[in-house]
Amino acid sequence: MVNDLIDFVIDRHGGLDRWRAATNISATVRIYGAFWPFKGQPDRLGVEAVTADLRGQRISLAPFGENQVVDFDAEQDRVRISDGNGEIRDELSAPRRSMAGFTSDTPWTATQTGYFISYASWMYLLEPYLFTLPGVTSRELEPWQEVGETWRRLEVTFPDGLSTHSRVQTYYFDADTGLQRRMDYSPDVNGNPLVAHYTTEHHDFGGLIVPTRRRVLLRDEDGVADQSFCAILLDVSDVRLNP
Repeated sequence: MVNDLIDFVIDRHGGLDRWRAATNISATVRIYGAFWPFKGQPDRLGVEAVTADLRGQRISLAPFGENQVVDFDAEQDRVRISDGNGEIRDELSAPRRSMAGFTSDTPWTATQTGYFISYASWMYLLEPYLFTLPGVTSRELEPWQEVGETWRRLEVTFPDGLSTHSRVQTYYFDADTGLQRRMDYSPDVNGNPLVAHYTTEHHDFGGLIVPTRRRVLLRDEDGVADQSFCAILLDVSDVRLNP
């Protein structure tokens, strides 16, 4: 059943051949919401030009602050902020270790913010191809009912070598269309709050079907999301798989 669901979902989002023929994926991502000033980093975000590598967890986002670029490389376990001339302005090795024990009230540095946005954006842009990567395992859970629809749920466990919100995450897909509707996780670097992340407004980018509206909400232990407040918002456009 798991392979059936993954094949169904990837096919409905554009097919596996498109991903296998590409080396990276690029997009324009607008990142905003009340979360960022709360973490002490309100001026570094906006509309980002993002390029994510498909052969490893590497990603670049610009601008990150005024005339700056943030780069994350999971293999080197390092995040860097550089200026327009390529000169390094800030750098952090083992960024996840630097955030161990953080709570939801802990402020972040620029590099820690860059790390969070970088690994999260990489994961989002690679969905659902993400499920086919080496070391990723999954199992199908019982279906979920929401907004009058039936959503099939895939519990995904990521290997230690990938930077993720949490090692185990649950993805929801419309049982009829196969399109991604939601994902649940609990970010380790932010005190493990229970999160329901909704993905809507799917657009066709040259045959690649991508949710262009992302909204991050809190949820309770039963999986019911608090729809009254959204702390993080992402709008995605100009998505391209590049050879």
